[in-house]
Parts: sequence; structure tokens; C-alpha cells
Amino acid sequence: MTKTSEVDIWTPIKIGDCQLAHRVVLAPLTRNRASKSERYPSTWVPNDLMKEYYVKRATPGGLLITEATPVSLRASGLFGIPGSFTDEQQAGWRPIVSAVHDKGGYIFNQLWHQGRTTHSALIGGRQPESSSDIPMQGTFQWSGFDARPFEVPKPMTQEDISNTQNDFVNAAQKAMEVGFDGIEVHAGNGYLFDQFLHSNINKRTDKYGGSIEKRCRFVLETVGKLCEAIGPSKVAVRLTPFGMLFGQTFGENRLEQWSYLCRELGKFGLAYVHLVEPRFDELKSASEKQDALKDMISNGQEEVSLKPFREALGLSTPLITAGGFGPENANEGIQNGTSDLVAFGRYFVANPDLVDKLKDKEALYKWDRSRFYGPFVDNEVGYTVFPSREFAKKGDISKAQLAD
Repeated sequence: MTKTSEVDIWTPIKIGDCQLAHRVVLAPLTRNRASKSERYPSTWVPNDLMKEYYVKRATPGGLLITEATPVSLRASGLFGIPGSFTDEQQAGWRPIVSAVHDKGGYIFNQLWHQGRTTHSALIGGRQPESSSDIPMQGTFQWSGFDARPFEVPKPMTQEDISNTQNDFVNAAQKAMEVGFDGIEVHAGNGYLFDQFLHSNINKRTDKYGGSIEKRCRFVLETVGKLCEAIGPSKVAVRLTPFGMLFGQTFGENRLEQWSYLCRELGKFGLAYVHLVEPRFDELKSASEKQDALKDMISNGQEEVSLKPFREALGLSTPLITAGGFGPENANEGIQNGTSDLVAFGRYFVANPDLVDKLKDKEALYKWDRSRFYGPFVDNEVGYTVFPSREFAKKGDISKAQLAD
């Protein structure tokens, strides 16, 4: 990968087996618009509305990453989340993948296990699983589900860990059968793999806990099995080294932990690694977030950034970065060599034609956070249709202000 100011988001790049025409990526975004299965309890299936959503954001030579999809029932935990483990779900994904390919785009399937962040009522009465028996604080609450306290999770046995790894392999193989161009392992945001990576959650004393190397073992073993099953060029991993607000992840030694993990991931020859930048808009001020992050970095470095992890990963593995990027700073990481591709989330939600707008330097619509997570009676609003814009085009400003 070239480190030069001449490279930008419009410079072609190859990831895995995919020759991309540009470096603008649709980030994996939970939207809760799947249909309830009529065959399998507590499972959800991709539908035609989701097909429209993804196709509208597909471009020739562009990369889309699907929303997080559970690899088994026990990996699940939210309404409206399409899975990747039943034949019915496979059948739902197939036309979506085909339609994206028909537009010349590429699509990776993000695979997911929620671990302790789910509830037994949503996973067939099973006890949630995690690295240790440390529960989430607070209550589990989601649209359509009455608030109730998080449960004490079951510390996973070796058998549980092996079964989960097999679930990921089976889901990845199903993704290949459907026609996905690759899979992305969700190992961040406080979900299962992250629960093994963080020292405040992982209190194990076996080979999966107690040291940096042991806390990384579960995810590295799983990635290795996936590479053996479908090939490393089809496998990617998403990490959130500075995640705090998702899943109550407050582990220590962030720099050492994720630098080691990135060095090991760099040995596989993966399609890419996907890192999330520290986000500053979720606390009251940037300085407040910086202070909190510095407390978790053992060597007291002043700058909180992804640069050390880029260096640990090396330049042979493409790096996608995400986290609050907009048109004004999309090229920064690419041009200074700390990133190769940029994933957009909220701007892609509000602007299905984001790639064209960025290229033409058009103004972008802002997002409506209240329509991010369904399910809704009118699932299409704020997802595939934006009524306020249609009213505005017709000059009916009063209705435009009320819509969406």
C-alpha cells in the first residue's frame, strides 16, 4: 500500500479477491428490519425491503458490509436481526447478494455472537454465555421487549468455545454458498469476542484468560479455523480497541493488548482488518473522552489514535477505519498512511447515494437517529424512503418538517 498524498478514496485497491474501484465502504449497521421467521422460533429472515436497502447503496467496485448477523440462536439477541445459520436465512440473503453483484458491487457478511449482552428470553431460554460470570450492569431494553435486568452469564467451557467456533465456520461456509465475497468477524463493541479481550470482564485462569496472549486466544483460534475453512482472502475481522460505551468494556493495557492482536492477525493474510476510531461525540467533550482513554493505556502516551495498531498490523493487510468520518476528513487516514479504506455509517444511512455525492462534492443529508433501530410498523421510513425529502421537493415544507 502506497503512503502518498496522491492516494485518496477514489484510488482503486484490492482486498482479498475483490478489486475495488474506490475506498468508500458501507459500515456494518444494525437496522432491525428483518422479517420474523414462520419456521424457526426467535429467528429473523432477510427480506425484500433489506434487498432494496443494500442495492441502493451498492456501486460498481464498491464494498458493502452487512449488518451483524448471529451465527446461531444462542448468538442472537435482538428483534429484527437477520441471522446466518438457517436454510431459510440463506434463502433470504441469496437475492440480496445477487442484486449487489448485478450492480457490480461486493458484499461481505458480518458474523456475530452477542455473548452476555443478550437475554435468555430471546435465545430459547438458554443462559447467555461469556468469558466469565460477570453480568452487564443495568437493564436489557429494546423495541418490542419489556425492560428487564441483564442476567448472569455462563462462563463458557471448552466445549462451548469449540461449538461456537464451529458455528462461525458453518455460518461462513453458508455465506460462501450464498455468494458473499467474504465474511467479517465482529470482535468488538462489547460482544462475545470482546468479552474475552477485556480484563474487566475476562477473569478466567485457563488458556483463555489471565494474560494478553491468552485473552486473544479465542478470537485468533476462531480466525484460524475460518481461514482453513474458506481461505484467508475471504476472512476479515472488526475490532474496537478504544470501545467503552458498548458493552461496558473497560479493559486495561489497551495498547499492548490490541497491538499484540493486530500483529497476530497480520500473519494470516486476511482480506482486511477493520478498526473503529475513538469516538468523541458520545461524551460531553473531546477532552473528557481523551482523559478516559488515556487511563486505559498503560504507557501514558499522549495521543489516542489507531496508529500503533496500524504499525502492528503491517502494510500487507488492508485496513478499514470507521468512526465519525465525513466528507471533510475522509481522506486524512488514507493520505497519511494510517488507513486504506474508510467505512461510513450514519452518512450512508441518510444518503443511499453517498458515493456519488462524495464524488460530486454535493451536500449531504443529516441522519435521523430515531429511525436507526427498528422494528417499526413503517420499517421503510428512514431506511429506504425519506418522506421529508419528497415533501420538500414538492414545496410542502410543513409536511417535510414532520416527516421521517
